[in-house]
Amino acid sequence: MSASPMSAGSIPANTAEPSYFYLLMAKSCFRRAVATSHPKAGGTLRQIGRDYLAMANHFPSAELRDPWTCH
Repeated sequence: MSASPMSAGSIPANTAEPSYFYLLMAKSCFRRAVATSHPKAGGTLRQIGRDYLAMANHFPSAELRDPWTCH
């Protein structure tokens, strides 16, 4: 007898998948940051992208901030 895909033992309980929506939003922000010519917009878009990554992975956004940039 094989286990069904929906059985409780088929997927570990501690496995967390990132949110696909937030990953797409982060990707969009990072691409727009590269393409912009406005000096402040690039940094702002990168930070928004980092925040979306944090939401996708359920980490506080402070952990994903670039340590080399001033805030």
